[in-house]
Amino acid sequence: MYDPGTLYSDPILTNLSVGYKDQALYGERILPVTGVDTQSGRYRVFDRSNWLIFESAREPGTVANEIQGAKWSEDTFKTRERSLQAPILDEERQQLNSQGGLANPVFGGTLQLDPERDATKLVTRSLLLEHELLVSALIRDPAQYAAANKITLSGTSQWSDYTATLPALPVSNPVNDLMVAMRAIYSATGRYPNTLAVPALGMNYIENHPRIIDRFKSFNLTDPEAFRKLTGFDGTILPVDSVYNAANNLDATQAITSFWGKDVWLGIVDPVPGQNTFTFGKTFAQTYPDGSTRPVDRWREEPRKADIVRVSYKYDTKIIAAGAGYLFTTAFASGAF
Repeated sequence: MYDPGTLYSDPILTNLSVGYKDQALYGERILPVTGVDTQSGRYRVFDRSNWLIFESAREPGTVANEIQGAKWSEDTFKTRERSLQAPILDEERQQLNSQGGLANPVFGGTLQLDPERDATKLVTRSLLLEHELLVSALIRDPAQYAAANKITLSGTSQWSDYTATLPALPVSNPVNDLMVAMRAIYSATGRYPNTLAVPALGMNYIENHPRIIDRFKSFNLTDPEAFRKLTGFDGTILPVDSVYNAANNLDATQAITSFWGKDVWLGIVDPVPGQNTFTFGKTFAQTYPDGSTRPVDRWREEPRKADIVRVSYKYDTKIIAAGAGYLFTTAFASGAF
């Protein structure tokens, strides 16, 4: 009596869906979070007066030389709250619970969706992506660095350029560039850098660079410690690969953009908060009454027949020791990856 084709509705598979897994983010690893109790405040920045050698010779019967205590300056932070919320509609739960043609036991049963979990995950992820954007924009800003702590590479000096010169080696020299940067940081701070952030797709250009291969012709590049031994850098390497959709609109054409571009950052990161710590920068995050820095709030809005989930994050991204960082702008050519 009826055309079967008009009665059949394709079920949604419950054992397969297409999506993108959560990506690794690096903002809080480069600017570690320090919890603060106030929206804004001051912190001390000590100088190197404790490195001074004072005259200490004392003659019998005389008073020992008295020295002055350490000197410090002050800097400030000011947090700003960022919050996002998402609704979970009663109709969503009703449709999921009834299956209503959305699933078929033959294809695996229920859809295995959790609106509350997914809403919380969505708003949290968006807040962290914004933090990643603020951190990457801050540390990639050449204006934040002294002349000795930055360089812009171009043309044959870029690490992806293998253009040869005498004696048949590229003009570009990532090993020497990294050593210059390490010396600059040590001269400014008395400490060697311990963190290197390199665009993930740029790592192959460095590891296979002819100057590095020539320097260690008999070295085994399959060694997991190869990069450290080849460049002289002994620290944590972050192959930064986080991206975001710059379209900023669900309905617009996607514009997947790297947070890190073609730049490389080298610096000192101390993840432990405390007095007399030394690190390139911090994320000052105000703690909420529940003791967390990213609380999750839930409430009911009966007129909308919906439950609301909200996540908040109140912070300030701040460079607190610019000499502890070094920026390579455009270390790789625009067409390298």
